[in-house]
Amino acid sequence: MDGSSSTSTKKVVINSIIYSLSGLMLKCFSFFLLPLYTAYLTTEDYGITSVATSFTNTMSFIVALSLYSAIMRFYVDLKKDAEKLRRFYGSVVLFTLGSGVIWLLLFTVFREPLCKHVFSGIPFLPIVLVCLIELVFTCQVTIFDDLLKSQQKAAMSSAINMISFFIKLGLNIWFIVGLRMGALGTLLSLLIVDVLYTAFFFVYLTVTKQIRFCIDLPLLKEALKYSVPIIPHRLSTRIALLVSKVLIGGADSLSSLGVYTVATQFGDIADTLQGYVDKAYQPWLFEKLSAGEEGFKRSIRETVQMLIAVLGLLFVCIALFAQDYILLLVNKEYVDAWRYIPLIVLVYAIKTPYYFYVSVLLYNKKSSRILFIATLTGSLINVFLSFFLIPKYSVYGSILADAISMVIRVAIVVAISRRIEDVGLKFRDFAVNFLMVMLFIAAGLSLSFLKFGNSFSIVNLLFKIAITAAYVAFIYFRYRKQLAALLKAFKKRRAS
Repeated sequence: MDGSSSTSTKKVVINSIIYSLSGLMLKCFSFFLLPLYTAYLTTEDYGITSVATSFTNTMSFIVALSLYSAIMRFYVDLKKDAEKLRRFYGSVVLFTLGSGVIWLLLFTVFREPLCKHVFSGIPFLPIVLVCLIELVFTCQVTIFDDLLKSQQKAAMSSAINMISFFIKLGLNIWFIVGLRMGALGTLLSLLIVDVLYTAFFFVYLTVTKQIRFCIDLPLLKEALKYSVPIIPHRLSTRIALLVSKVLIGGADSLSSLGVYTVATQFGDIADTLQGYVDKAYQPWLFEKLSAGEEGFKRSIRETVQMLIAVLGLLFVCIALFAQDYILLLVNKEYVDAWRYIPLIVLVYAIKTPYYFYVSVLLYNKKSSRILFIATLTGSLINVFLSFFLIPKYSVYGSILADAISMVIRVAIVVAISRRIEDVGLKFRDFAVNFLMVMLFIAAGLSLSFLKFGNSFSIVNLLFKIAITAAYVAFIYFRYRKQLAALLKAFKKRRAS
């Protein structure tokens, strides 16, 4: 790596570390509190909150017309024109806020079909109404978070998210443990935190003079030209997830969905960590491609190799040690959740190439409009398979549908990305990484499935630790040259 390349790589690695460590810290706090939540929240409560949050995550992209994506991409083009950037931010914020209020009113008017087809068995007042109000504010939270990430302010983004988490934690304890409000308490605390987050967002951008509240139609039109074609890409995955949860709740019960939801809390760490890495990687890649430095392809590949190796280690740890945590600390009603977690983690491991290849398409404004081909195709297949597999195999049917659709989605994105632009990525790097992750997970859980099942064992725990150490040794041996180059770059930069 040359000097500028090393500095650039150092930046994305540091930001990845900041996002990952803060994210892991928040997840750790969540897991430490999981025994408390499972003691006061029934499996049905978990099922209700799962459907509600999935609905909010899905609808937020329709409400915002996927303008989140434009925030990060247009910053690269507008950052040298401060006034234009301020007007761009203001237009996006006001448009999204107005759209959220309109959707809130529409859903309130047509609440009967909404409750019948999506929130089956869940009362409109107060649970569904709280969920709809929260939809207005969650869009603003995402806009601000993407704004900070586009500016590569990893430390500030992480700090704000941690403060929000602890406020939500305090409210959760008050509502769930103190007032025994169940699922409503969870949703209400989320709404309050998002309202406070939005208020801070508006004040911060106003004080720092980074926003002008207006509707700049030419800028908004240009942003929508970029973001609207991405809606199927962003939305289809969430629709498939929402359909799966509704089907699981219908095929078994909200309680079965609740057990699955606990499993996904562990499994989602895998995707969350990939998301944190992507938040650091994507703006770094955009600037790398914009600068067009000599040797940028090699720099990108070497950086990605190290990132996916670290992700692989995290996948192995989640899949192996989730069982012990559940058996020791979580309410016995949720004990079967550990059996789903390794499979969920592997589905997310399949998704790893998607993040890195899709960033290439998001950089190219024209190609961003065809992203929906991959995501929409994968999600339609997921929904189709879910209708057949979930009634027969319940949760396992949902995971199988996810895996098949994910393979198809990744294959399409990789194929399109390669045709648009070669940035140095090699698919075999991802394939080898996934194969090793799968083999180490299978080896590490062999005693769990063959002998120990739902009983905790020190022998089993030590065996998993040994397998994890073996994986660390493997990735160190495989990427020792890249690691040595990166350490050398750090020392050189520090000395200067």
